[in-house]
Amino acid sequence: MANIIVIDDDKTLRKNLAFYLRSQGYDVDIAESGEEGVERIKEKFYDIVITDCRMGQMSGLELLKIARRIRPASDVIIITGYGDIPMAVEAIQNGARDFLSKPFEYSRLLDIIERALSNRETKVTDKDNKYERIITKSQKMTDILDLIAKAADTAVAVLIEGEPGTGKELVARSIHARSCRRDKAFITIESGTLNEQELRQELFGNWDEKENPDPGGLVEADGGTLFIRDIEKLSPNLQARLLHFMQDGFFTTPEKFQKIKSDARIICSSTKSLKKLVTSNGFREDLFYAINIMPIYIPPLRNRVADIFPLVSYFLEKYSAKFKKDIKALSPDVLAWMQTYQWPGNVAELENVIARATALATTEYIDESLIFTLPKDTPASEEGPGFLNLTLRDNQKTLILKALRQNSGNFSRTAQQLGISRTTLWRRMKKFQIDKPVDEGMTTES
Repeated sequence: MANIIVIDDDKTLRKNLAFYLRSQGYDVDIAESGEEGVERIKEKFYDIVITDCRMGQMSGLELLKIARRIRPASDVIIITGYGDIPMAVEAIQNGARDFLSKPFEYSRLLDIIERALSNRETKVTDKDNKYERIITKSQKMTDILDLIAKAADTAVAVLIEGEPGTGKELVARSIHARSCRRDKAFITIESGTLNEQELRQELFGNWDEKENPDPGGLVEADGGTLFIRDIEKLSPNLQARLLHFMQDGFFTTPEKFQKIKSDARIICSSTKSLKKLVTSNGFREDLFYAINIMPIYIPPLRNRVADIFPLVSYFLEKYSAKFKKDIKALSPDVLAWMQTYQWPGNVAELENVIARATALATTEYIDESLIFTLPKDTPASEEGPGFLNLTLRDNQKTLILKALRQNSGNFSRTAQQLGISRTTLWRRMKKFQIDKPVDEGMTTES
C-alpha cells in the first residue's frame, strides 16, 4: 500500500486526515510543520505528500519546491484556504499534482490520491504513442509542448487561449492523449454554436426521461476529459453551474434534484482574453480562476514563421495522399508569399489553402495561380489575400500577367482567380503599367 505524509500545522485537520486515510488502508505519517515534513521526506520516500499551503515559517510552496528537488517521484497535493486560488495556481506551475480548497470532502482527496497512484502504475515508456501530432520547429511551440507534458501529468483545469485556427483543440487532445485518462472519453462542447438551453443539456444532460435520460457531456466524460470550446460564450447562469461542479465534483439535476457525480477533467478554450473580460464584468472572476489553473497561450502563425514550412510539408503529404496526387513542391514565389502573408485564419487557413491547391493541381508543382484561387470563406482583404502581403513588385505583376494569359484576358475570370475585384485588378494593372492585352487574342470583355 502507498505511503502518505500529511503536513499541516492545524492539529485537528492533521489528525483527522491521517485517521481517514489509514481507514482506507494507507500507511500515513504526519508532520506539524514544513521543516519537520522536509526532514521526514529526506529520510523516507512517500508516494503522496499532502501539505497545507499556509503554515508557520515554511510555507507549503517552499516545501513543494524542496520535495520536488529531493523526491521528484513523489506526488504533492496542496491544501489551500477558500479563495486562495492564485497560490494554488503557483503550486501547480511548480509541479504540484493537484490542490484542494477548504472546506473539502475527504472523498475528493481520495479521488486525487487514487488518480495519482493509478497514473504512476500505468505510465508507459513511450508516452508519445498516442500523442496527437503537433508539427513545429519554433521555440514558442516547443515551449507549449513542454506545458502539454506538464498538464498531462496532472488533473487540473487548463485554459487554452489563442486566435481562431491556432490549434487549441489539438493542444487539448494532446493533453488528453498523454494523460492517464487517455483510454477514457474526450468530449467536446461547442459553446459558440448552441443556445443556452442546448448548451445546458450538452453540459448537464436532460434527466426528464425515465428510461433513456441524456446524461450530458460531464457524465459522458467521467474519468476522461471535457473540452469546452469558446468558454466565454457561456451565460452567467451556466458559468455559475459549471463553477459549482468544479468546486463540488457533482451537479444537481433541476428535474429531480439528484446529485450526479463526475470525475471529468475540464479543459476550456477561448479566442478572447478572459482576464480582460473579467475586468469588464464579461466573465465570472471565480470561474476564471477555477479554469485558469494551468494557462496555455498559443501564438498566431504570423508570430512563429518557422512553423510554416514544416506545416506546408505535412499538409502537402496529407492531401496528396487524400486526393491521390503526386505533388513534389510549391513554387519559390508561393513559399516566399507564405512567409510574408499574415495568416488571419492561422494554421486552419494554411491547411485550407494547401488542401484546395492540392485538389486543383494538375502537375507536380503548386504555383501562384492555384494558391490564389482561394475559397470564398478564406479571410481576405479588399485587395485579396495575396496582394496584401506580396512585397515584391515583380511578383505581383507576374501573377497578374499569368492569370490574364490563363483566362485569355477575361477580366472577370482573372479577378476571380486572383481573389480581387475587377476595380482592384484595373488599379493594379495601371500601377504595374499593364495597359493593354499581353497576348494576341486577349480581350477585356467580361
